[in-house]
Amino acid sequence: MDRLHVSATSHWPNYLPEYVARELGYYEDEGLDFSRSAPDDWTDVLTDLAEGRADVVLGGLWVPAMFHGRGREYVPFAQLNGVNPKVLVTREPVADFSLKDLEGKVVLAPGAGGTAPYVHTAGLMRQAGVDMARVRWVRDLSGSLLLDMFLHGAGDALVTDAVNGAFLQRAGQAHIAFRHDRAGGAMPNSVYYTSRAVLDRDDKVIGRFCRALRRAYDWLGQHEAAELSDLLKREWPGLDTEFLVTVVDDLRASGLWDDIRIDEQGHDSWMRILADDGLIDAPIPYADLVDPRPAAEATVVRP
Repeated sequence: MDRLHVSATSHWPNYLPEYVARELGYYEDEGLDFSRSAPDDWTDVLTDLAEGRADVVLGGLWVPAMFHGRGREYVPFAQLNGVNPKVLVTREPVADFSLKDLEGKVVLAPGAGGTAPYVHTAGLMRQAGVDMARVRWVRDLSGSLLLDMFLHGAGDALVTDAVNGAFLQRAGQAHIAFRHDRAGGAMPNSVYYTSRAVLDRDDKVIGRFCRALRRAYDWLGQHEAAELSDLLKREWPGLDTEFLVTVVDDLRASGLWDDIRIDEQGHDSWMRILADDGLIDAPIPYADLVDPRPAAEATVVRP
């Protein structure tokens, strides 16, 4: 068995295929001793990779893009989320909501765990013709802190993940006004990346990892989340498992786990947003950033 350790920016249901592959023995079938961790400070995933504690990082595509040509080479090779599982919630329901309704409003967007919640939301707003000078932001704080502030009256809208949004709506504490996964188009939100040295290893550990993941994607496409109730309860005991099952089925239908291959159109759209926001100097061509071979080869079904 060959070790493969993933250092991830969080532990949450939108990463479900990774857990399914472990649960169903797909890593073992590939001769992989799989493990994962999620450090409290997400930036430690980069240290884990640099110091050899991790073989692969799971996080935002914006990180390899931001460092491209700036002293570090992180190579994305597969996507775990092909759309952005974020939502924008309001305190009260808004009929026929559009992003232009945010003009004159205060939007809370978490930033302590990464910049994508703000940057992608702002990019979609610009594309929708929102006058960004008329929108005020509260940023750079943790999601939990901003949620607490929102529930006690701060701001008019909150960017949060789809799981939290669904639970808030069920509790009557907020209402989902906009879904990034449904309205935002393809967007490689969470991807796997590693060093060139790991990608080029003779044991093809990355390709074997991708094959295990692809089987988990296929399984999720053919089975309902209720079959994963024990797994969901074990991994997220603080959430209502019965309701989480319905949320996971909704995420399945959104296209979140349709393909492990990093979508080129989604990549290009995300690069334009990142460039507009100044994280990168100019959009980076897909071929310059992504190594598509492991995911593409894993997607070929062999007899």
